[in-house]
Amino acid sequence: MRPDLLIVGDSHTAALHQAARARGLDARLFFLSGNYWHENRMRPHAELGISAAYRRPLQRQVQAFAGEVGGSVFPPGVPVLASIGYHLGRLVPVFTRHGHTPVDDPDESRLFVSDAFLRSFILHNRGNLLRILRRAARQSDLLVIAPPMIQADPVSLHFARTITAMLTEAGIRVFDPRQEPDWADQPLPESLRAADGVHGNAAYGEQVLKRLFDRGLIRAA
Repeated sequence: MRPDLLIVGDSHTAALHQAARARGLDARLFFLSGNYWHENRMRPHAELGISAAYRRPLQRQVQAFAGEVGGSVFPPGVPVLASIGYHLGRLVPVFTRHGHTPVDDPDESRLFVSDAFLRSFILHNRGNLLRILRRAARQSDLLVIAPPMIQADPVSLHFARTITAMLTEAGIRVFDPRQEPDWADQPLPESLRAADGVHGNAAYGEQVLKRLFDRGLIRAA
């Protein structure tokens, strides 16, 4: 039987999956650690949606999940929520450790970089994920869910905004909590955080799903 909803991505998928199951939806989860997405070595695949052939265990996971839900990680006719392309906890520290900043910074030792430089850096580290999402958006009902804002860090905020803009410009639909009036540029409240403090909990996931369904951004299969 075709599932109601697919959720694909990193550890931020947990809140969405818990909330979907609590709603009684047949929601299937394809989870890989953010470490693997951050490698930027997966590729789009015409049949499976994703190729992770460079790591056999990952490829077996892709093949098994695709087989369960209709032959592709992004099958047509089934809404897909994807937590892919950001993974800020791995990307931003690599950038800042070298003393770069894309925002005004009182620390004059930091080197300011242009928006073009930042986009080139993001594309270098997320280009293959962008290609996966761009292809998936053409063949499935895809919506990328940006991760919640956990810390009021201006560099991470700027990165997230830039990635959202790049995805949108590529024709990929995005729900970014930073663009929500009640969440804009504010750290996620403690009541909506998981026990680890760095992810949203099921209550957060439910708030996201409610907004998506209320606005018609997704419709359960």
